[in-house]
Amino acid sequence: MNESEDTLVFSTNLNGNYNLWAMDLPHLFPYPLTTINQNSSLIHIGQDQIVATFEVDGDENYHLHYMSLSGGTPVPFHEEESGSTCYHAYFTDNQEMYYSTNHENPLMNIYKTDLQTGQTMLIQEGKEAPIVVAAVSADGSYVFTETYSNTYATAFYQSGNKKIPMVPDPASPHMINDVLLTKDFVYFTTNYGEEFSYLASFNLSTYEFHPVFTLEKEECTSIQYCEKSNRILVTTEKGVKDHLYEYDLSTLKVERISIPCDVIKKIKITKKGNLFLLGLSADRTDAIYKRDTSGEWTQMTNAKVLGVSEESMIKPDIVHYESSDGLEIEALLFKPEKPNGYSILWPHGGPQQTERMKYRPLFQYLVQSGYTLLAPNFRGSKRYGASFEKMVEQNWGDGPRYDCVAGLDWLIKEGIAEKGKIIAMGGSYGGYMSLLLAGRHPEYFCGIIDIFGISNLLTFLQKAKASWKPLMDQMVGNPEKDYDKLIRDSPITYIDHMNSPMFIVHGENDPRVKTEESARIVDQLTKKGIPVEYLLFSDEGHGFTKKKNEMQAYKAIRTFLDGLVEAGI
Repeated sequence: MNESEDTLVFSTNLNGNYNLWAMDLPHLFPYPLTTINQNSSLIHIGQDQIVATFEVDGDENYHLHYMSLSGGTPVPFHEEESGSTCYHAYFTDNQEMYYSTNHENPLMNIYKTDLQTGQTMLIQEGKEAPIVVAAVSADGSYVFTETYSNTYATAFYQSGNKKIPMVPDPASPHMINDVLLTKDFVYFTTNYGEEFSYLASFNLSTYEFHPVFTLEKEECTSIQYCEKSNRILVTTEKGVKDHLYEYDLSTLKVERISIPCDVIKKIKITKKGNLFLLGLSADRTDAIYKRDTSGEWTQMTNAKVLGVSEESMIKPDIVHYESSDGLEIEALLFKPEKPNGYSILWPHGGPQQTERMKYRPLFQYLVQSGYTLLAPNFRGSKRYGASFEKMVEQNWGDGPRYDCVAGLDWLIKEGIAEKGKIIAMGGSYGGYMSLLLAGRHPEYFCGIIDIFGISNLLTFLQKAKASWKPLMDQMVGNPEKDYDKLIRDSPITYIDHMNSPMFIVHGENDPRVKTEESARIVDQLTKKGIPVEYLLFSDEGHGFTKKKNEMQAYKAIRTFLDGLVEAGI
């Protein structure tokens, strides 16, 4: 959104491929700005140009580009950074861009580019951990984060040569999520010393840390400042749903604001005080909403699902069950109107992510077709507290697996599923878990669907990006020190126990999980005589960016599943 609030720019695959699109408000008819068919992770509308990042066919190397406000072909800022990744960029009022990239350093550096002259200079080098710029002030001081793991990222205020930690003990593992830099304070969300993240402040005069407000079992995540009302808007995550709060800096009161969706992807406050929100629900696709200063919400976009009415979209139940050690697990249960007797277990990716109340076309497609689907938030999932999230670190193969099996036992006990008529299906870590379950608990399953999953943890770690290796040691394990455990937790170790037909999907450009992870399983199962289908996309990475590929994969998955049902397997 530009400052005059007459142009809204967003990245969408509205025409089947990702491009930048715009709407000239108050008109709500969108038009394309690019035709390069590539996804963008960052968009900034400047005074005379648009700055955006683009990847190439799912390679996740988001490279900074600029282009005319009227659209056209994006031009790279720095040709020498091609193939590298811009992790974040911050834009100042005086036409400067601060950004972090790994093109010269796997731990990343911070650079500053003058948007008018194009001149770039190095600001800071990453030395101990990957560094990312988080906020910049008018005088050139800035805040940056150092990330050591998915559950440990601290932040510092850099003023001149002084690097000042924003929490009393930065060596104590904690997370700092979003940062807001004002004239006198840095406001940020953190779980420092607590289970759940809260809003905190850092005084720029005294360098004192102070908790501002906390919420019961809710993670405070992103923050935006409204200059007109002198309030901070805070998004929160509570299990599978999101909430929105307004914190008044004058009265120090917190008020919850109703939202028109279940999950918030992004919020943006304009200088006029209007709020724009990108959100979705399990039974509604992504939409952009506007909340004016009177508090009224208006839906700005209205994407539809072809052939399915909004009323027939299936919203899941939020269920809870006990794992083998008594730990409570929250899950989403999608129940079809006419069950066909077969159930799907969906272990989510990450693993330190969460399956949430968000629209997944694959879920709706399969549940509408008669398949029951359970998506558990096993130990290690975000949004259930720091201790819960850390339970998966260096424990990829045990705790989450038992949580998934407990979910299957719960389904069977409740009469919802039948042992031997269950399919495990997941992507990334979820694909890994589906393969591991196939080898360690084959009696539950009649089929397995692995979407760019990991078959061997040792080869996965060996092929990880250099900038990821410190994180991988903490999250998965060290190939030398933890060799035996990594072998024990690798699905390929249990290949002789796998007996279910499999369907495997992968993208050739996947930067996270190399295609050899899927090819290895295909080869071994073929030698065993187990039916296996392999769908490899030459123009995709770790996920789908092209609608035609996504539709092809989903149709093939449905055909595979229906084949199991017809065969009575």
